[in-house]
Amino acid sequence: MLLSRSAREALGVSLKNSVVIIDEAHNLVDTILATHSALLDARCVTLLLDLVQRYFKKYWQRLRGSNVVHIRRTIALLRALDKYMRAVKTEDGGTPDVLVKGVNEFLHDAHADHINVFTIDRYLRESKIGRKLNMFADRQVGSNSDAEKRPRAQTAAGPQKSEIAPATAVAALEAFIAGIGSPDRTGARIVVRNGAHGVELSYVLLDPSEAFGELRREARAVVLAGGTMTPATDVVEQLLPRFGRLSRDTCSPAELMKLDPDNARLFSWSHVVSPSHICSLVIESGPTNTPLKFAFQDQQNTLRIRECGQALAALCNVIPGGVVVFFPSYALLSKMLSVWRENGIIERIARRKPVVTEDAQNVLSEYVEHVRGPHKGAVLLSVVGGRLSEGINFSDELGRAVVMVGVPFPSLASPELNERLTYYESIGQKPTMSTVARPAEQSMGPRARSLYESLCMRAVNQSIGRAIRHRGDFAAIVFLDAR
Repeated sequence: MLLSRSAREALGVSLKNSVVIIDEAHNLVDTILATHSALLDARCVTLLLDLVQRYFKKYWQRLRGSNVVHIRRTIALLRALDKYMRAVKTEDGGTPDVLVKGVNEFLHDAHADHINVFTIDRYLRESKIGRKLNMFADRQVGSNSDAEKRPRAQTAAGPQKSEIAPATAVAALEAFIAGIGSPDRTGARIVVRNGAHGVELSYVLLDPSEAFGELRREARAVVLAGGTMTPATDVVEQLLPRFGRLSRDTCSPAELMKLDPDNARLFSWSHVVSPSHICSLVIESGPTNTPLKFAFQDQQNTLRIRECGQALAALCNVIPGGVVVFFPSYALLSKMLSVWRENGIIERIARRKPVVTEDAQNVLSEYVEHVRGPHKGAVLLSVVGGRLSEGINFSDELGRAVVMVGVPFPSLASPELNERLTYYESIGQKPTMSTVARPAEQSMGPRARSLYESLCMRAVNQSIGRAIRHRGDFAAIVFLDAR
């Protein structure tokens, strides 16, 4: 809510003369990008086109002239989107998996570049037409006996659960138009893909600086706090791109003074825990000297998976208390569990410490019971980015070791991530949509590589930070991957 101007305005929240403190600010950029992105699928467009046309047909004589114009523009935009989504076909008649377009390019291809989406966006926000459409849809469902006239598909058994609700469709439309109606379109893309419910249009924000700038200009001060924000270079560059690269390790005092015009400061302090309380290890090979490397192409290698299990079993023999193990993905966790069970490795580990997986019903209580009960220890298998990788404290005997299996690099198969890396590489340059390089297909530039590695290491830092929760705590941090 705080990061969205429209949400603040709707709730009457003003940040004037306020000091805004954002904790866990390592997530701020991702949160801004997610908050201002939107998804509109074929079901929404079909339902909304029918709904708005029937609303206009019923009430057009009661509407003011300006409202008639705005609703007709909205109908024209919905028709253009509907026609575009129906026409997105490959040469063999199928729907392509992914298309990535700039906002202006998308509007041109959809033959909607003559429609003023800025005024439609303003009209939707100021007129609250979304609420009126919701109430109109509810009345239609209650009053119409003819199933074909209802805004949701009906059968004799009632509304189909797979159909989308009008309120959800209206909210999706408002978010999508707010995106494509933004004055700055260079820092956004439209991703067209074939989803579970037909063609999907995703508005993907790439530049968080405008949204953050609105908050920064309105508030008296903004404090970004977090324990895993270093390195802060990419965060500063994305939120305050005109300041350029920032690092106290590489920038001179004169260069750091570039922050003075906006009274921005960067502070960092050492950890309160003594280095003697932390034992960090990188284990590059297993007991039989087989290299431990779990890049995507290596994740089906049963020999390496067995070696990893043997190494984990050996660690559990000497580490007291609880051991929390993080995997890059649920797929790799499932694969490793299967191989370890087939080869008796889970049974070997369980002889020393009971094994608890993240999908257990009462996973935390079960894990704590084993650690503090007669077993005096347990092994918890979890996933980076899962429900146990942030906000959970494994202090003292609950986390005497955190083991990281593999390296959780984000998937380059994601078109959204590829566009974000490409855009970040172009900061400070004039991006051209015709010469966009794809990091997944070509070698990354240094800036894209830096951001890609930062996204990975922040996830690692969040996971290993579950242990050592106070000044007197101690733990081992073990990486089972040669990389």
